[in-house]
Amino acid sequence: MNFLIIDTSSPQSFVALSRGDNLIIEHLPPLKQSQALLPAIEKLLENTSIDFIAIGTGPGSFTGTRVGVMAAKALSFSKEILLLPFCSLKIFTPNIDGPFTLYGDAKSRGFYALDGEKSGGSIKFDSPRLVAEGSICSTLNILLLKQYLLEKFHRAPLSNHAEIIISYLLDLEPEKKSKIPLSHA
Repeated sequence: MNFLIIDTSSPQSFVALSRGDNLIIEHLPPLKQSQALLPAIEKLLENTSIDFIAIGTGPGSFTGTRVGVMAAKALSFSKEILLLPFCSLKIFTPNIDGPFTLYGDAKSRGFYALDGEKSGGSIKFDSPRLVAEGSICSTLNILLLKQYLLEKFHRAPLSNHAEIIISYLLDLEPEKKSKIPLSHA
């Protein structure tokens, strides 16, 4: 099975082509996703057909995420293939078993956080949220994301291009709001 993975929600933006057991990754330069995304997709898809597109829907950079989602929607529409949305924080899932929390930079609003637990071959995730404190994850785990997406593809229906919703987190956890200075709220 061949599929494209797109995530433009963070400085670690990338496009990857999963072709059978192979994974070809094109990293995109930070703050230039809109210029680099389509040429990277074109390069990866040269002479390759794909079965679906997996798209990171945030949370993350407002503009970067929109660029990736709109490109994925347009490509899915033109190729008449379906989309598989995923939370962009899942790119940082660790290989080790046990509970974990993944953090992304929410700029002056704190951190995006995603709790999960990995046990053997299964991974469970909670919903992403905003928190006041955290440590930004920077190590991509695209291979584990590929495995997660294939499992999700086989157990859940895909979406058409009109059903993909970008994740914008607006509120900090109520108990953490008091720790954020008013200038950052």
